[in-house]
Amino acid sequence: MATLPKDDKAIIDQFGPHLAYSSGQRLETGAEPDKLVNTHCCFCGQQCGIKLKVKDNSVIGFEPWYDFPFNKGMLCPKGVKRYL
Repeated sequence: MATLPKDDKAIIDQFGPHLAYSSGQRLETGAEPDKLVNTHCCFCGQQCGIKLKVKDNSVIGFEPWYDFPFNKGMLCPKGVKRYL
């Protein structure tokens, strides 16, 4: 049977913080994008809408696409984890 480390910090270091502990603040890349590109998340069959932040032809982050009819700017944990 697997055992978890008893230290919370060790768990967070290995797997990242639980979404319930998030501060609600946006993560900043330190760079302003040249453009936002409307696209979709490709990690499941739902194809949720997102906006990729692009600078110098490289993706530097993503933004919610609130007008997309299916997900209205939200992503599941799988999509969020892949794009962070």
